[in-house]
Amino acid sequence: MLSHWLQLIRWPNLILVALAQVLFKYIFLPAFHIPSKLSDFDFAMLSVAIVFVTAAGNIINDIFDIKTDFINRRSRPLAYKKISVANAYVLYFTLNILALFLVRNVAFRYQILDLIVVVFGTIILLYLYAKYLKNIPLLGNILVSALVSLSFLLVIYIEVFALSKQPVSDTIRFWVIGYAIFAFWSNLNREWIKDITDIKGDYAQGISTLPVLMGKSRMNILVFYSTFAMIIGMLAGVKIYMQPDLVFTLYLIFGIAAPLGFIMFHLYKKELKSDYKMLSHLYKLVMLAGVLSILFFKL
Repeated sequence: MLSHWLQLIRWPNLILVALAQVLFKYIFLPAFHIPSKLSDFDFAMLSVAIVFVTAAGNIINDIFDIKTDFINRRSRPLAYKKISVANAYVLYFTLNILALFLVRNVAFRYQILDLIVVVFGTIILLYLYAKYLKNIPLLGNILVSALVSLSFLLVIYIEVFALSKQPVSDTIRFWVIGYAIFAFWSNLNREWIKDITDIKGDYAQGISTLPVLMGKSRMNILVFYSTFAMIIGMLAGVKIYMQPDLVFTLYLIFGIAAPLGFIMFHLYKKELKSDYKMLSHLYKLVMLAGVLSILFFKL
């Protein structure tokens, strides 16, 4: 069924990635009076390629996670045998090949051949992460969070730093770096929460994630203080370096900082597994709120 395939590729995550590309191109760039160099068609090709690579990464991750998902998430299509592994591999290779084809066209048209290397390298790293690196405590979390940040910001990086002919101001640089740090940090905390949720299956399969090594209680403390540091860092960084208006500041406080505070409250209470799943979903909504903050830029 179509719903099983959509679940396999994590369609909400893909929409979030695509939305970030659109908002950066059509809201962020005009707000800073940066003319877009990518045509709408080329932008669409590059964005679709990024979405395809992200979807393929989700597929290969589920392929190698079948045994743990059978314990942790039996509703997953591969664990529940609603989709065969062979068919999943076919879609995985198809999406990656299509992504490389689309990226090749854009890279040669704008003479940014490094783009092909970046995308191909991302495909390789996502495979290595799913097969080997996710079993290495902390390293796997950091790697996948960095790749998530890259998927959000690759297009804006190309527009601002690779193709723009005008000097990049410190303000623009701070905003781009700020969004990159936010995407990385929020996803890192979410990865840790997901690992806490999956501790039973990971332990059964001998996978040494941080929660398996440290235990739930210590991981709760780690994610609690990491979330707190993220709130302080976000508000202080925006206030000092980006000088936002009142509306944007209020959005950060109530749209992002407040939900993060709610997450901290539940971590402090040391809730059960079902609540960890809720916190993981809430972190995804925080990431969405971060992306939607671009709408508050003055045009």
